[in-house]
Amino acid sequence: MNQLESRKKVAIVIPCYNEAGSIAHVIRQFTEDQRIQSQIDTSIYVIDNNSSDDTSEIAREAGAIVLFEGKKGKGNALRTGFNAIADDIDYVVMLDGDDTYSPKEVLRLIEPLYSDFCDVVIGSRLEGHIQNAAMTKLNGLGNKFFTSAVRALYGANVTDVLTGYFAWKKSALDLMKPHIISQGFAIEMEMITKMARLGLQLSAVPISYHPRTGESSLHPFGDGSRILMMLLRNITWRAPKETAQPAATNGKTTFAARKIVFVSDAIYPYMKGGKEKRLHEISKGLAAMGHDVHIYTMHWWQESDTVKYEHGVYIHALCKHHEMYHGDRRTISEGILFSLACLKLLRVKFDVLDVDHMPFFPIFTTWLVCVLRGRKLYATWHEALSRQEWVSYMGQSGGFLASLVERFSIRLPHHITAASAQTKELLASVHGRDQRVALVASGIDTVLLESVEPADVQCDVLYVGRLVKDKNVDKLIDAVQIVSQDHPAMRCLIVGKGLEQNRLQKQVKRLGLEDTVQFLEPFNEARDIYAYMKAAKVFCSPSVREGFGIVSLEALGCGTPVITSNSPGNAARHLIQNDRNGSVVPSTAEGLAKAIDRWISTSEKPSIAPGINRYDWRELAQEQSEIYSL
Repeated sequence: MNQLESRKKVAIVIPCYNEAGSIAHVIRQFTEDQRIQSQIDTSIYVIDNNSSDDTSEIAREAGAIVLFEGKKGKGNALRTGFNAIADDIDYVVMLDGDDTYSPKEVLRLIEPLYSDFCDVVIGSRLEGHIQNAAMTKLNGLGNKFFTSAVRALYGANVTDVLTGYFAWKKSALDLMKPHIISQGFAIEMEMITKMARLGLQLSAVPISYHPRTGESSLHPFGDGSRILMMLLRNITWRAPKETAQPAATNGKTTFAARKIVFVSDAIYPYMKGGKEKRLHEISKGLAAMGHDVHIYTMHWWQESDTVKYEHGVYIHALCKHHEMYHGDRRTISEGILFSLACLKLLRVKFDVLDVDHMPFFPIFTTWLVCVLRGRKLYATWHEALSRQEWVSYMGQSGGFLASLVERFSIRLPHHITAASAQTKELLASVHGRDQRVALVASGIDTVLLESVEPADVQCDVLYVGRLVKDKNVDKLIDAVQIVSQDHPAMRCLIVGKGLEQNRLQKQVKRLGLEDTVQFLEPFNEARDIYAYMKAAKVFCSPSVREGFGIVSLEALGCGTPVITSNSPGNAARHLIQNDRNGSVVPSTAEGLAKAIDRWISTSEKPSIAPGINRYDWRELAQEQSEIYSL
């Protein structure tokens, strides 16, 4: 073998964000003399993580291969670099572009790989030389804590788990790479903990550490919390085993029956909201597919039995019923008490656990249950709020704490099911959760809808839902008062109950609309609701907050156009095409009145029902079942 054939090929991966002041110096330290003497050929990959300075141009001029990764985060940049490495590379080295690590020490990291002493080498600053001002005391203490925890929990031979200087055999990197999903600074913790679980041989070598050039993007507390979550999350992580492909039957994918546990503090029909209806239908659909389905909730029913069996689903009471609302707001005490009751699930065997995101607290206890049981946590998300929306809802201090709880809880589930496209988008744009999030929309029972005949009632405008502040039913009543000036014989039916009911009834009386607006108690059977929807000329849902808007979808399935608000928090607006199947309008009396007048003046309803068959609950239950294989 000649000298050229014996040279080892090394890929140097350098993630960068605004490192124009240091990147050229880093690259040029990989000198030609060093490569010749060490019998290595190096390829230097600089991944520009959407820098706003001249990082890319400077790196290219210095001789690097420059790649671009527009999605911010060190983890995103590293995956782009790892995926670009040629197949004939022998070793891969990773270091930062801020000139804190010495490229001249790269041979120190490669040598244990070359001698087959280990699979991965991790450069240890804590065992090496840290120059003055290179690492703050807070960062040093945090690093020592995390390193001790990894050694104790994972048995990993590491002495610095937050370092940015790594070297791999290419085969070891290829084994690790498919399992790395972190976007930001938790990437090092994820790599080390998952490499330990994959059985790779890790070793540490001392390195030097220098003060950085420019400002760091690391936020000690925010990124520290994410690193801690990664440390805990991977305790029970194991690489997925190769499994046989699921069988297909009549075009449908089928999976082995599993014991699926849903956790929700509220259930249908005791609470007739959209998310309760969704859980009711999805759980029925999964049970019909052959899964063993259980729902764990509060004790809503009057009977003393703590377990019920309905529609093929077992319903368990984890605790007594606690009031969920105080005024028009959720009570924090109910969420905490129910979440503590969820610890009883430690005694329950299950294959899948899916927790409802609201009121957030149960996510933390069910996550702990899943960690201790070695299972993945799944969660269903119906809406996502920004900090400003929480502050508007709960005030400055309460809103800040609620947004913090939400942000932490979003990071715990292995996989999230978003109940609407809007929620999926908000999880990504507002909270940065875009990995392992799938859309399985809420739906309707198309077979039942087709079998129902219209009720024999006069109903120009129909509202169905809870009578609470966010639903804006008072605006609907004001709109009816405006429209009734030109349509004195019109009739509006309001079906539902809630905290606003007495105030709304007084409003009707004050406006002299007793003969125009009628309040009805909620119907016990869905077919009765659909009969009224089919009888109505238009369905009105002026709500400013809807995670999906099932009642609007049901009305469309009944062939009735829908008026809804253009509020950004109202996902139901995405179901409406203006002037085709309804109207999206400002949530004001004037805006609603104009749309109501337009639709009750139309002689015939538009043909809109056939277009929503894709929302059938049976199809959606199949999609949900497939999620649990991810």
